Amino acid sequence: MEKDKMSSYVTVEGQNMVQIIVDKSRFIAIAAEVKTEEEVKTLLGSLKKSNKDAKHIAYAYRLGEDYSVAKHTDDGEPTGSAGIPIFEALKNGNLTNTMIAVVRYFGGKELGKSKLTRTYGTVANGAVKYAKKINYKYCDIYEMKVSYSDFAQLGKLLTEKGYNILDQNTNDTMPLIKVAIPQDVAEKEVEEVRARARGASIITRIGGGYYRSKAF
Repeated sequence: MEKDKMSSYVTVEGQNMVQIIVDKSRFIAIAAEVKTEEEVKTLLGSLKKSNKDAKHIAYAYRLGEDYSVAKHTDDGEPTGSAGIPIFEALKNGNLTNTMIAVVRYFGGKELGKSKLTRTYGTVANGAVKYAKKINYKYCDIYEMKVSYSDFAQLGKLLTEKGYNILDQNTNDTMPLIKVAIPQDVAEKEVEEVRARARGASIITRIGGGYYRSKAF
């Protein structure tokens, strides 16, 4: 068992936008799911292309289920006034594999560092608040070979519990169900499958990974 893995992590679904105007400056916060630094670069490039007249695009991101990769930048704003409050919004939301970028269109009036910091924090926290969250849990992946008489019943049981069915086929001697079950309940669920199987069953753990499921 890969017990060194984090049991779960939270990210956002898709891209989410919140906008506020302060002293004629417009601040647009975008919270988006990103899984790699390459995806961060792609999103940032897209934002720069679609906001050519913006004065600043400050951002922060965290990657990895263990938050192992993290970065923030002020993009020309006073040091600590933009990147840090955006990053704090990520931390407050307990988010990873997430980037928050704040596009600022300057309204002609300087806000001062204190007000600027509050504004970046407010709009970034707003993007986190209104974004739909996704919870991923670390799962054990099992191959379950069962009898033909048990195949449909056990597949339905696992589906109703909300577990990710990764594969099903009846091409072999024994039909196969490949399923991802949250690690903290995996042993109990496997025992239930064995108990419900009326015919022969061969259940083997073949790996693990992070999966989203309504069961979480």
